[in-house]
Amino acid sequence: MPKTSVPVNVNFNQAPPACNPDPVRVSKANNSGITWKSNNAGYTFTGVTIDGNAAPTGEFGTPDIQVVGGKSQMTVTDGVTDYNDHTYTLEYTDPQGNPGQYDPKIKNEQ
Repeated sequence: MPKTSVPVNVNFNQAPPACNPDPVRVSKANNSGITWKSNNAGYTFTGVTIDGNAAPTGEFGTPDIQVVGGKSQMTVTDGVTDYNDHTYTLEYTDPQGNPGQYDPKIKNEQ
């Protein structure tokens, strides 16, 4: 079975925004990365930092940002070689173009 990205829904209609699931559980056996999908039109992902470092890092790939069905989504590969919890910061702009950030968690598992 091919590996897939873990889908994560991001709801910007609350303060702070919320990810579901949080933490994101990434399995070495099943997953190749993470895809964050905005539930709200007008918000645009602009990047992600992992453990304080802008992706790409040694573990995580370059963000692939697209608009699908009028909503932003961002995919990052995850090598799942470091089985620790990782903090990350989703970076985005709101419908008025103002920058924002949100800090959920990633849990890499075997």
